[in-house]
Amino acid sequence: MAKLTKTDLIPYEQYTHLYEKFLKEVIEEKKVRRVSISDIVSGLFESKLTVLFQIQEMIRAESITNEGYLNEMLEVYNDLLPEQNEISMTLFVEIPNQEELRTFNKTIVGIENTVALVFGNEVVTSYEPGDAEEENENYTQSIHYLHFPFNEDQKAAFLDAKKVTLKITHKNYHAETVLSDKLLGDLQQQLAK
Repeated sequence: MAKLTKTDLIPYEQYTHLYEKFLKEVIEEKKVRRVSISDIVSGLFESKLTVLFQIQEMIRAESITNEGYLNEMLEVYNDLLPEQNEISMTLFVEIPNQEELRTFNKTIVGIENTVALVFGNEVVTSYEPGDAEEENENYTQSIHYLHFPFNEDQKAAFLDAKKVTLKITHKNYHAETVLSDKLLGDLQQQLAK
């Protein structure tokens, strides 16, 4: 997927006037792309629109106009977008009680490498870019930015798949959900480009 550039950004002043319309569009996209994997874990399959919204919200919240800072934000947030032959997803661990969340996160270290898309005989397992540098063997974060890399055979099978299951197979935590037909269609269309 092509990365976002400064030409994709809506200037701060203009964005404040378009905010309501833009927000409605993003909410509709997220309704399809957000998946509940369990009662405490969810995912958002990223698109250009979902990532652009995150950048625009930073610009709006902080009234950002500085070119250097805009370039930095593009660099950081573009990592959320999938590379060629990939799908990307932000994984959220959602436990409101902070003490319970910290305790749980200690038990799921490495979860970012145990999330998979399963379809037919294929399994495409996630990785988190830059994860090796930040790995703490005693604790993991509540948000992970996952990429699912497809080889050519897996890509062809995914594009023909009628059912795809999103699975977490961590030694201390298992959960799964079947992707909706609408989400699967969106992801197939995205991967085909």
